[in-house]
Amino acid sequence: MKIIHFISGGDTGGAKTHVLSLLKNLLKMNTDVSLLCIMEGIFTEEARALGIPVKIIPQQKRYDIRVFGKIAEYINNSGADLVHCHGARANYITMFIRGRVKIPMITTLHSDYKLDFAGNFKKNLIYTPINAIALRRFSCILTVTKAFRDMMEKRGFRPERLKVIYNGIDMENIPPVIPKDDFLDRFAPDVPKDKQLVGIAARFSQVKGVDIFIKAAETVLKKRHDAAFLIAGEGDDEKALKDYVKEKGLKDIFFLGMLDYDVIDSFYNAVDINVLSSYSESFPYALLEGGRRKKASVSTLAGGVSEMITDGKTGLLSPVGDYKGLGRNIERVLDDPGLKNMLGENFYDSIDKNFSLAAMAKRHIKIYDEVIKNEK
Repeated sequence: MKIIHFISGGDTGGAKTHVLSLLKNLLKMNTDVSLLCIMEGIFTEEARALGIPVKIIPQQKRYDIRVFGKIAEYINNSGADLVHCHGARANYITMFIRGRVKIPMITTLHSDYKLDFAGNFKKNLIYTPINAIALRRFSCILTVTKAFRDMMEKRGFRPERLKVIYNGIDMENIPPVIPKDDFLDRFAPDVPKDKQLVGIAARFSQVKGVDIFIKAAETVLKKRHDAAFLIAGEGDDEKALKDYVKEKGLKDIFFLGMLDYDVIDSFYNAVDINVLSSYSESFPYALLEGGRRKKASVSTLAGGVSEMITDGKTGLLSPVGDYKGLGRNIERVLDDPGLKNMLGENFYDSIDKNFSLAAMAKRHIKIYDEVIKNEK
């Protein structure tokens, strides 16, 4: 079985982690996989470092349609059995070449496509409806949560075309980390080392709710001075978020910038509490990565989070957008070391049992086989 994974190449965060982890494990199972991208970036660099073959057919701008024919020709001459797309840009291109490609094409829905460009009026106006149309052209859509599958059904997508595959994380080869103090010295030298650390790693876009995390931190810091809040990431909302922190005089909130793939585990190792504050989510790697380090997880009840975390047992959950509730849950963990340890241990055990990479890869191979046979 030969599979091409088609993605823009500029991706970061959970989608990048998902695709690289999936391809790494498909290679272990003797599946012939490769990446097709339209730009170079951290994504393609990390793919090559993992031994994943990468083909770049550059598209300088989204409206550059000259690459469409080149992409279709490359796929048709590749000997591949199936193309697996990821992300709005790959979906958009696929919509225009589908009639010229001779093999089946499927996609993974990593997020709510109606919210992918939230906060950017121009992109939302143009690309959201295009992506919605493109998604309906696929013979199979993989959703990373049951919640997303149900959402797509309600929007009129045919249920027989929707398959659920949970994200998986490597529990056998857990990456080594920089010791906590060394990590702080290198990436957050101003953080007091005598404080409990509450962290979030997220893209600075509206959907990720980093503003909710900061407001929750603000409520906590009004009452206590034994905690510091670390934010790893970058994005369009960075200036607004930093301006808010500065205006409010929140001296115990620290921005670490974007952390590379080989450093992010050290971030989760350094914090005491791992937070996710999104308005919408699929099946977030940010929680899995923190859970693999046995960190207590505090999250908003976004998307598929409820399929990953049991409130009060493997983490603490609050309603989407409720920064006060998020802050109260952070305080509960700060006040109770026993609760912190229990949540971390329970979540680690749950991830090890239910969300392994091997299970995710096997499920993909089964679906690839089904789609290829059905198309033939």
